[in-house]
Amino acid sequence: WSIPDFPASLRAYGKDENSYYTRMSQNMMYERLLNQDPVTEDFTPWLATHWKISDDKMTYSFRLNPNARWADGKPVIADDYLATWKLMIDPTILSGGNQFYTDNFEMPKAESKYIISVKAKKLGWLYFDAAAGVKVLPAHYLTGLSGKDYLEKYNYDCIPGSGPYYIQKDDVEKGRSITMRRRSDYWGENERWAKGLNNFDVFKTIVVQDETLEFEKFKKGETDVYSVNRASWWAEKTDFDDVKNGLVVKKKIYNSKPGGTSGIALNMRKAPFDDQRVREAFAKLYDRKKFNEKLFYSSYTPLKSFFSSTPYANPNNKLVDYDLDGAIKLLEDAGYTQKNSDGYRMKDGKVLELELPFPQQAQEKYLTVYQEDLKKAGIKLNLKLVDGTTNFQIGNQRNFQMIMFAWGGQNPPSLEFSVTSNTADDANSTNWSGYKSARIDEIAKQYNITFERKDRYKQVQEIDSILFNMHPEVFGWYADYQRLLWHNKFGMPKWILSRGDDFYGGTDTSIFQMWWADTEKMASYDEGKKSAGGKKIDNGPVEEKYWVDVADRLNKGEAVKLNP
Repeated sequence: WSIPDFPASLRAYGKDENSYYTRMSQNMMYERLLNQDPVTEDFTPWLATHWKISDDKMTYSFRLNPNARWADGKPVIADDYLATWKLMIDPTILSGGNQFYTDNFEMPKAESKYIISVKAKKLGWLYFDAAAGVKVLPAHYLTGLSGKDYLEKYNYDCIPGSGPYYIQKDDVEKGRSITMRRRSDYWGENERWAKGLNNFDVFKTIVVQDETLEFEKFKKGETDVYSVNRASWWAEKTDFDDVKNGLVVKKKIYNSKPGGTSGIALNMRKAPFDDQRVREAFAKLYDRKKFNEKLFYSSYTPLKSFFSSTPYANPNNKLVDYDLDGAIKLLEDAGYTQKNSDGYRMKDGKVLELELPFPQQAQEKYLTVYQEDLKKAGIKLNLKLVDGTTNFQIGNQRNFQMIMFAWGGQNPPSLEFSVTSNTADDANSTNWSGYKSARIDEIAKQYNITFERKDRYKQVQEIDSILFNMHPEVFGWYADYQRLLWHNKFGMPKWILSRGDDFYGGTDTSIFQMWWADTEKMASYDEGKKSAGGKKIDNGPVEEKYWVDVADRLNKGEAVKLNP
């Protein structure tokens, strides 16, 4: 498959760890103590075979599988977990998450070679999840290594993990490609939870920055899977001959992936976006209805929540529609009453002029419309095309006035990593805008100790309302489906994608772990390529709603068992 930008790092922890390719590769190289069932959301074994929560719900014990092995054959032991924890809390790795662990946990203990105990400093349901979700690294690679040394040594040179895949240093061609390989001696091969997974020996990811070239490479068979991110292309370009005859599968797949957030982050740390009225004015000038109808074939839903497509979204948030007059009034109330000879608004002698970096050429078609609508209100916007890696680094460094962004969602949300006030100043957090709220911090503390899920829904809905009305971001839109094309050579479970994630499995299981090479399909594919006009392959309906049906049955209280 292909990606538009080379990741800034391949590290499991530390600066620039939060790119989608890095998240995917981490999940395939490194393992956590526990996994979760996609239907019940109950914890299931992974590196740990057994676990226990103390009566006061503040001490967690985990028993590691004695069969678990690192890629070099050494056993995975309690000391590995402790060494990983020490790395996570080291502030010099610049991860932004170290404060969460130091504030909320005591240092874990190795009770024996294979038994770990973790004690939380506070009561909370989230803390068990956090302790169980640590991606464990081998202590014999970390011992004696400072955080600074770790950042320098393991940016693209990956520490071998316990997972089924690895990346060799020679398989990283900076700026061009990354190759992952399957371990022939993976310790978990015969574990029940690994059944049917990890079937490809090798898969390669190439960097293709030009969208048109990326699509053409897919059509030629140079890549196997293509995510169609543009509605116009889905409508106009995805019914080529190989799709019509079934050699390429076209599917719009609905699952329960949280909608996430996307749009334009406004830097609240500095003028003019330290004024809520200005932020709201910029939101009112972003004509999403026009974009959706004229450019996107009405394919998307405008965002009005930080937690869309989850029960945590506040249903009472009111959609921000295009309103030129309303935006002008807000700007004037904020003191931008004067105009210069070019018609741009001024305050204290300074022109309201801003720069907007954006990482994808395709975004220019609606950003230029936005630029014109801002001009009608007396705002000068300069657009600046940058590559994705640069855009990501600018955002992480908070070195912007406004910037394009897109974040995946979480269910349940980890508030202390995303919306609490400390995230505004933490490197690598997704809080690029810099929002802070004492009330949100207060609710987040209650959320952590609320064990009833429905009560947590109400708490986060209040947070959603507070954040939404701050207008820290000019919201874009989301889709409750994923549009994929792939060459018809693969077998896969009926659900095609994991329940709660993208095809690349940023936080869950990717298609590269779930799919397999199907010899019969490959033979039919090869035959179809040789004989133009031959027998067409029926790939069924374009829309796939397996997970929607699962959700409906769960809502009715029915028992659901996955049937591949």
